[in-house]
Amino acid sequence: MKLNIAWDVLFFGLILFSTLRYFTAKPSSFGISKARQSLFGLAMLLLLLILVGPIPHIAVHNFTFHMIQHILLMMLISPLIVLGSPFKMWRIDQTPIKYLLKPEIGFAVFLATLISTHFSPLANAGMRNSNIHSLELILFIVGGTIYYYPVMEGNPHPFHVPYSTRVISLFAMMLPETMTGFFLYSGNRMVHSLPDSVTVSTGLKEQHAGGAIMWAMGMLIDTVWIVLSARDWFRNEAKLAVEEDD
Repeated sequence: MKLNIAWDVLFFGLILFSTLRYFTAKPSSFGISKARQSLFGLAMLLLLLILVGPIPHIAVHNFTFHMIQHILLMMLISPLIVLGSPFKMWRIDQTPIKYLLKPEIGFAVFLATLISTHFSPLANAGMRNSNIHSLELILFIVGGTIYYYPVMEGNPHPFHVPYSTRVISLFAMMLPETMTGFFLYSGNRMVHSLPDSVTVSTGLKEQHAGGAIMWAMGMLIDTVWIVLSARDWFRNEAKLAVEEDD
C-alpha cells in the first residue's frame, strides 16, 4: 500500500496557507502574544513533519508510526493550534460552527473519533486503504481542535465554560486515551486489519509498540494540559478575589 503524493501536496498547501494567513494578519494587533504566536508556529511545523514527507508514507503500512501521527495530531498539535489563538482573528464563534464548541459536544466528538479510528471497520479500512488513512488524519486534527477549543484559554468562547468543567473534562478524557493505549499494548491478537505487505507477527509487534507509546505519551501530554488548565483556574480565582476586595 502506497500513499498518493497528492496528499503531500494537499497538506503542504493547507499548512502553508494557514501559516501565511495567520502571520500576515498581524496577530499582535488582535492581542495575541508572541508566546501564543510561537505555539501556533510550532503546531504548523509539527503538522508539516507529520503530514508531509517520509513519516506519512511510512505510517500507511506501519501501525507504530500511525499511532505517533494520531497522538501528535489529537493530543499535541490540536491544543497547540488552540493555544495559538487563531480564532481571535478568524472568529468561528460567529458562525454555525459555534454549536460544536460546547465542551460536551467536543468530548463526544473526540471520544467518537478515538474509538472509531481504532476499534471499528473504519480502523480496518484505514490500514488497508491509504486514502482512508489520510482522511483519518483530518479527523484527528478536526476532532482534537473541536475538543480543546472550549477547555483552553486564548480564543472567544461563545458559551460559558466553568474552569472546573475544563479540568474535569481533561481528567476524564485521559481514561479512554490511556485505556486505548493499554488495550493495544496488552492484546495478544490484532485489533485491526493489516496491509498485505505486513505479517501478523510484525503487525502485532507494531501494535504493542504503538499502544505503549500512546499509553505513556498520552498520560504525559494530558498532564501538561491539565496543569495548564488548573493554572488558568487559579489565576481566575485570584482575579475574582482581587475584584471582590476592591
